[in-house]
Amino acid sequence: MNRMLDGQPSPHASEAKIAATAHGDVMNCALRLKVPCYFAWGYHNVTCPPTSMYAAYNVITMPKLLLLALDTGHTTIPAETAIINDWITTKLGLE
Repeated sequence: MNRMLDGQPSPHASEAKIAATAHGDVMNCALRLKVPCYFAWGYHNVTCPPTSMYAAYNVITMPKLLLLALDTGHTTIPAETAIINDWITTKLGLE
């Protein structure tokens, strides 16, 4: 699993990291969540495809919200960051 970035191998890839990914499954982590969650992902994300993200999102039983950025990939836009920061501030009672 060597993710490509602009057609080039990921600079973070190594044989050890690639081997370790065989033991991880986002579904296992999702099932263990015990707090409210806010998720955001780009609809055109080729690094973490929405299909995989939805599979994990759908098994989470805690209160959750999703911001789906229809025009982005594996990036965060300023508007997305502001929305998430507002959500965190509200959850912490700091509004």
